[in-house]
Amino acid sequence: MTRAAQETQLETCESEHLQHDASVYASLQRQLTPHLTVHRILPQRAIRMIGPWCFLDHFGPVAPANYRQFDVPPHPHIGLQTITWLLSGQLLHQDSLGYEQPLRGGQLNLMTAGRGITHAEVADHDPDQSLHGLQLWRALPPEHEQTEPRFDHYQQVPKFSLGDCTATLICGTYTTEQRRWNSPALSFSPSIAMLIHTPRTTAAQLHLDRDFEYGIYVVGGQIVTLDKTVRVHQLLSLGSNRHQLILELAADTEVLLLGGEPFEQPVKMWWNFVSASQQRVEQAQQDWDAGHERFGTVAHYQSKQPK
Repeated sequence: MTRAAQETQLETCESEHLQHDASVYASLQRQLTPHLTVHRILPQRAIRMIGPWCFLDHFGPVAPANYRQFDVPPHPHIGLQTITWLLSGQLLHQDSLGYEQPLRGGQLNLMTAGRGITHAEVADHDPDQSLHGLQLWRALPPEHEQTEPRFDHYQQVPKFSLGDCTATLICGTYTTEQRRWNSPALSFSPSIAMLIHTPRTTAAQLHLDRDFEYGIYVVGGQIVTLDKTVRVHQLLSLGSNRHQLILELAADTEVLLLGGEPFEQPVKMWWNFVSASQQRVEQAQQDWDAGHERFGTVAHYQSKQPK
């Protein structure tokens, strides 16, 4: 999904690796379509990045009748990976490489923009489930910013138990007492994105990497940790230099654990463009405005907007 509105100035997104005290941040509401309000967790003024993660939107639930005409038209990206994960519902990804990929709950769409790509997202067929999901952007390290664009779809990712919780490893690796789990999702830097869900009140111990900075976003329910209560649509920023964390989870709680090694230098963000180089961001905007072939066209896209 594209950002709800183009920002008025270039953003410099720095990671939080110097922060060690846990802090709670509320998400910001943004209107993406007439029927779809997203909760924007990253970036915001107080916190720009967590490791390589520079963008996180939580959307829905939206009733099927309100997203049958869901339509995010073709828009460009550079210098990042988009990760789209549905908790329920269905979407159709279309891009300038020629891919048309339906997405269902529990599946993963991962698009690597690299030097430039265009994509669109629309409702797939006639949805019968509420649309509810997450979209993340993971900045590419400077040495991989100009990689060739590609698209990957994963029918499933690892699921395993964490005590009374179920963990879904969207990206990265995670080590339990029993084994090391690896997501098949393509990655260019050490990082993790993992959902943790419990139907009952419980506590869970998380194993963390001291070199990673972490954040925990509450998708639903409530958690208590480090003497802080974190509620739905709030983010707990943990900084780095932690090797474990005890989470107390209320019944029917789901959280997203984000983490990764911090970038040595901040990235620049303008609209849908991400780069360590301001010149590359500005050039991308100029090329898009000029209809440059670097972004291609989404040949199969047909607008669902009323004429």
